[in-house]
Amino acid sequence: MFKNKMLIFILIICLFITLSLGCSRGEKGKVDEKPPETKPPEEPAKKELTIQDVYPLNQGDYLKFAGSGNEYAAFEQKVLFREGDRIQLQSATGGTVMAFIYEIKDGQLMVVYSQEEFYEEENILNRENEMSEVILKEPIEAGNTWESGEKQYTIEAIDAVITTPAGEFKDCIQISVATDEYNYRSNVFYKPGLGLIKQEYISDDYQVVAELEQYNVKTFR
Repeated sequence: MFKNKMLIFILIICLFITLSLGCSRGEKGKVDEKPPETKPPEEPAKKELTIQDVYPLNQGDYLKFAGSGNEYAAFEQKVLFREGDRIQLQSATGGTVMAFIYEIKDGQLMVVYSQEEFYEEENILNRENEMSEVILKEPIEAGNTWESGEKQYTIEAIDAVITTPAGEFKDCIQISVATDEYNYRSNVFYKPGLGLIKQEYISDDYQVVAELEQYNVKTFR
């Protein structure tokens, strides 16, 4: 009887040791689970630019351009009147003063009226359209292209860096304009919130450049 009890006791001890070793090995061999990977927060999608974003044309805005390559390359531009999507501009060079009417319609900025030798600051927004040259068109993205008259317009970039006498401007819109009739090409640059900052006309014989020198624009500080 005593031997049987001793045998049972020894078996219990051995079983306890075996279980203990097994648990110990299990804990040592356990692989720590990696915490779930956290993805960095996504950057908010960039807002699509509109005509109004790129070329605000607020009433009272003033832009002055230094020029080279031609005695009339320098000019001053004022937004005299604005009623809804119709805007009247005055452009003054050393030789003349011109009046322009722009219209924003269907995602397009169009020149719809122009008159030379217009020295008065008279509101002429009610005059009938005489033309419809599309100088800017949505979507404002690289590769967008359109024809207007005999000109081919292409948005070449929306992140150009342009330096003018008024300073350095980033994220500018570059538009190239090509025409076969007059054998020249041009580039026009806009800074969103400010508007036109540079334009250049290039042919085989000459190059004319106008660059922003001073400005007073309500939407850009």
